[in-house]
Amino acid sequence: MNYELITEDDYDTLPPEPEKRFAAIERICRKNMMEMLSNEQHDNSYDPLLRTQYMTIVAATAEELGIDGIRYIDHMNSLEDDLREFVRVATGVTAKIRLRSSSGRDALSVRLGNRTKGLIENELTKLRASVAESDLSEDKKVRLLGKIEEFRTELHKERLRFGISLAVLASIGAMVVGGTTILAEGPAAIATITHLIGVDKDREDAEVLRLDGPPEAKRIAAPVASVKGSRLVAMDDDLPF
Repeated sequence: MNYELITEDDYDTLPPEPEKRFAAIERICRKNMMEMLSNEQHDNSYDPLLRTQYMTIVAATAEELGIDGIRYIDHMNSLEDDLREFVRVATGVTAKIRLRSSSGRDALSVRLGNRTKGLIENELTKLRASVAESDLSEDKKVRLLGKIEEFRTELHKERLRFGISLAVLASIGAMVVGGTTILAEGPAAIATITHLIGVDKDREDAEVLRLDGPPEAKRIAAPVASVKGSRLVAMDDDLPF
């Protein structure tokens, strides 16, 4: 049985970024170690080797790539205790890396919760009903419903992008005003949607701050929008409409 936790081929497929590279190595080594330890046909005499190999590789990788918080542990009551504590620390470090990676794909984006998506869907339903009942021309109804569906497509992506989403909402806001019966529902629905997006962004940023401490760079504030007359106003200079 091969007791190598990571192969040359594995190294060749690692991402270039130091943090992502570390997270990938830790995941590969831990996965392979656990599979080998749980294999009924493996030689139990190699268990200490597997545990020390995992900690050695991960600790050396952290040192080489400049990842803080990871040190080889050999000062507890047993190798089993050392490994348990090491895995706990390594799991915490990789969780921070993955969270930063997922939220950093687009600085102006947010991963919405399922409950938030459901609440926004309710507002979109109100908007669609208002469009159907309004005295808008058929051509304008089609265009407005198309914009609502455009926003809905963005809503159900892995991360909602502020620039695109709020631009679409702004165009909807401009179309719903003009002496029609949709005026009552439109601005309120749009304001509610932007508020829900902002709440989830604030929650996501707070979680990043809790896990990783204050960022070095100035955090980009979550967008706040309001409806003034016939215009959706985005209170963020980085989001020109």
